Parts: sequence; C-alpha cells; structure tokens
Amino acid sequence: ECLGQIKDEIADECGLPRGIKVYATGSDKACETVGLGALSKDIGAISYGTASTIEVSNQKYHEPEKFLPAYPAAVPNWYNMDVQIYRGYWMLTWFSREFAHELVNEAKIQEMAVEEILNSKLWTIPPGSDGLVLQPYWGPGLSRPLAKGAIIGFSDVHTMEHLYRAIIEGIAYALREGLEGIEKSQKHKVKRLMISGGGSQSDVICQITSDVFGLPVSRVQTFETTSLGAAIATFVAVGVYSSVEEAMSKMSRISSTFQPNQVAHKQYNYLYRKVYLKMFPQLKDVYKDIKKFDKKEF
Repeated sequence: ECLGQIKDEIADECGLPRGIKVYATGSDKACETVGLGALSKDIGAISYGTASTIEVSNQKYHEPEKFLPAYPAAVPNWYNMDVQIYRGYWMLTWFSREFAHELVNEAKIQEMAVEEILNSKLWTIPPGSDGLVLQPYWGPGLSRPLAKGAIIGFSDVHTMEHLYRAIIEGIAYALREGLEGIEKSQKHKVKRLMISGGGSQSDVICQITSDVFGLPVSRVQTFETTSLGAAIATFVAVGVYSSVEEAMSKMSRISSTFQPNQVAHKQYNYLYRKVYLKMFPQLKDVYKDIKKFDKKEF
C-alpha cells in the first residue's frame, strides 16, 4: 500500500524528483521469497545470506517449530514458515578471516572475493568432507538458545578446504532439519527448492544444496531477490500487474537448475541421519555446562 509521499523539502535535499510515493511491501525474507516466485507450499525458499534461512509459504497458519510462530508474508492472507541459522554464511567470512590469510591477500591482488577462490576448491573435496561434520550454531538459535557450534570427525586427512566445505554442508544440514520440521507441521512435502543470497552465486554450493536435500534447486536471474520481491509488490500496488502471481511470472524467471546427484545424496543422507541429527541431543547437556562456565556459575 502507499504510505504517503516524500516531502518536497526532503526530496530537494536528497536530490530526488518531487512527488515520489512511498510504498510498504514486506519484510526482507518475505520479499525475498516473492522474488524467487516461491509462493507455494510445494516450494522451499533458501536464503544464503549473512543469516541463512529456509522458508515455505502457506495460506494456512502453521508453526515451523513448536512455539516458533510463522510470519506474515508480503502477500495478504499468506504466512511464511521460517527457520533461521543466525550466523549462516557469515561463517564463510569468519573462516576466511581466521584461517585463510594467504588467500585473502591473493584475492586482493586478483580483485575478487576470497570466497570465490575458496568455492573453486570445493570440487576437490568429496561429498561429506571425508567424514567431517559441522553443527553451525556459531550464534544462538531461537529454538536452541544454548547450542554452540561443534565439529566432529577430524583426522589426519583433513585440510583447510575440508573445513570450508564442512561449513557449507553443515548449514545445509541445519536447513534440511528445519525444512523437515516445516513439512511435518504443514503435513505436506516440499517438491523443489529456490535459492538466493550471496552463496547462491556459486554453482558448487547450489549442487551441494541439491545433493544434501535430494531435491532440484533453482536460481532466478538475480541473487538480490529481496529487492526484486519488493519491486514485484510495488508493481502490483501501482496497478502494473493485477496480481502477485502475474507479477512473479513476468518479473522473476529461473536461470539455472541443479539436479541432485543420487550417489552424493545417499552419502549425505547417511551422515545427516547417522551423525548430524544425533549431535545436538548428545551435546545439549554439555552446552548447558559451557553456558555455566561462560557466566562464571561454576
């Protein structure tokens, strides 16, 4: 909806044309989901940003996890079930800063992001990172506020590149766990995934995601789908398009799709079921003791 109009004196001060209207659209993740064209309970929308999320839209209200509410979508009468990994792809920046100093310098020389160099090395590490499994709770979660990050399975074969890939796989495991909670709540299986955010620019990250979930993963023409979703909502508001569905079909288009490699999916499924899902239940009492230590309660 139109909220109003920028005051003439403000427009003049900012160098903007007078008469610009201001529209309300939706929250960042809600717009991101619309920008992906993921307005369906059949589609999961993954955001690989600083905070990584998986979101499913539904016209019925369902909680993604017990006591965790769904959010209003950018579209009236829709809800977004959202599970967030608070630190998400911030962890790649953390990893680069703490463990990849030489590559950071190389990236500066080549005038590229260090993540691009690291992502190019992901192909050299097999699915499952030779048994290295990471739980990506470098920041507190809403449903597991005491949880900490954990990495298990280290051996003498592991390298810096193994750890980098294990971070990416660990985030995907956590989002898959979130999706399974959403599917249980809405009593409906998601059939495919749409992906956006900085991490979605990497082909290998998209392929890893497809292999972990065992689902097709698609990108659209831009990874900045929050801005695209806000534009879609605005074009509907001003009457360029008659509905959000029409606007999505005209303004958002799939640019590439990644199909799951069944051999890799079988490997990931094993680690996810046999290792990853057991980590938090086995470690939750340990996390409580760490919390007491942090608060000097011992």
